[in-house]
Amino acid sequence: MAHHTLVRELRNILGDEGVLWKPEELLLYEYDASVTRALPDVVVFPRTTEDVVQIARLAHRLGVPLVGRGAGTGLSGGALAPHGGIVVAFSRMNRILEIELENLRAVVQPGVVNLDLTRAVEAEGYYFAPDPSSQKACTLGGNVAENAGGPHTLLYGVTTNHVLGLEVVLADGSLVWVG
Repeated sequence: MAHHTLVRELRNILGDEGVLWKPEELLLYEYDASVTRALPDVVVFPRTTEDVVQIARLAHRLGVPLVGRGAGTGLSGGALAPHGGIVVAFSRMNRILEIELENLRAVVQPGVVNLDLTRAVEAEGYYFAPDPSSQKACTLGGNVAENAGGPHTLLYGVTTNHVLGLEVVLADGSLVWVG
């Protein structure tokens, strides 16, 4: 499928403001905090789970690689598209949906900044233990993808020890809950 057709279909899903495709727009997304570089073909900015479902279904149908991206602060290259394709940047899915302190539970979108969750609960004496050095910028979705740590995790465990469940969009666009 031609690049312009992929861009057109993605713009139909997300609107013009939700899709980057010009070479100069993509340069920021060719790297993360690792030493590796890989230029994606397109970067998209979903706002809802349904947007992600539609993007995944399109990528699956066309056989286009799909890579999720938090803030790009990871050191492993996990936010890069080594085979091109679509980078799904979750920065616009940045809401804390629910905080339930009595059950030590928060429901968040993947683009919530790590430190913002701590700030949302610190007045009640709580904090989110996984606190990587990039916690002012890194996102919870990226923390989950990379199993982020930090100083507090020596006592309280890394990200996997603090996640009770996930709503996940699979590569074919299926939506599942795990946990």
